[in-house]
Amino acid sequence: MNLRDLKYVLAVAKHRNFTRASESVSVSHPALSNQIKKLEAVVGIPIFERNRDGISLTAFGEELMLKAEQIVDMSDSISDLARAHKSSAQPPLRLAMTPTLAAYLSPYFKDIFAKIVPDRKIVIVEEYPVAISNMVENRSVDFAFIARKSYDTIYHEAKQPMAFMPLWLEPLYLGVRRGHPISQKGSIWAHEIPADRLIRFPISFGYDLEKDLPEPSEKVAEEIGIDVSTARFETVCRYVAQNDACTIVNAIAAEQFKLDDFGLSFVPFNDAGNMRELGVLSRPQYPNPEIVNALEQHVRTEPPFGTVGLKSFV
Repeated sequence: MNLRDLKYVLAVAKHRNFTRASESVSVSHPALSNQIKKLEAVVGIPIFERNRDGISLTAFGEELMLKAEQIVDMSDSISDLARAHKSSAQPPLRLAMTPTLAAYLSPYFKDIFAKIVPDRKIVIVEEYPVAISNMVENRSVDFAFIARKSYDTIYHEAKQPMAFMPLWLEPLYLGVRRGHPISQKGSIWAHEIPADRLIRFPISFGYDLEKDLPEPSEKVAEEIGIDVSTARFETVCRYVAQNDACTIVNAIAAEQFKLDDFGLSFVPFNDAGNMRELGVLSRPQYPNPEIVNALEQHVRTEPPFGTVGLKSFV
């Protein structure tokens, strides 16, 4: 039994699915399955129950998982310690963010971290919430910024979730081209949005309001003249600025689009759930908690433009 075997056990225990588990540890499904079977043969007792309803831990597997988590955490802590002693030059801080944040908050966070850790460079990584959470877990980034709703969805069944510290609240707007009839409205209800003109994204932004938006028409691509179903957030916004389509835009992106004279107008929503809570995602054993704590203090005092800093945390 080795450290790799324990990581495989934890991956299967987390995902309860060999395909998803194999993807999370970057091995093939057969390789992972065979390695688990070999480990069960070595210990002489099943770790997982396999049946039509899926995969579950045996009583032994439950106890093994707790021990494995402790061992893997200790191993990772030793690796962190070794890296800290290898060189006096500090490695860059790697921060992961979703597409609705990364392009617009880079200067903001670089200014903050220049005050907190002036000897560290900053590297911004853009990805979607599930991938971001995996990056934090496997230490490929130091921490990440995601919506509370995304965090709750990812970790609602996790026994040892990553740490989440809420930092700010951010409004949601409907983005339309400048001069669009809807742009003349002071505010809008979700049900008023024309479904045949609404461009929705397959991945949630983390607002409760999204469940109240109309389902987009299958003819949206035909109506607006381009299929943007797989396009990035800013690409979609550029197309909206050129036709009569509309899409949802978070406040941080909206404020940057205004500065860039993007050609969009932003209409606030009347519906409840039009604010999302965002925060920093980090490992419970992150070796530099003082950085996260200092970040909290800065954001509480000066939140990103267009947002509301959270003054107290629970």
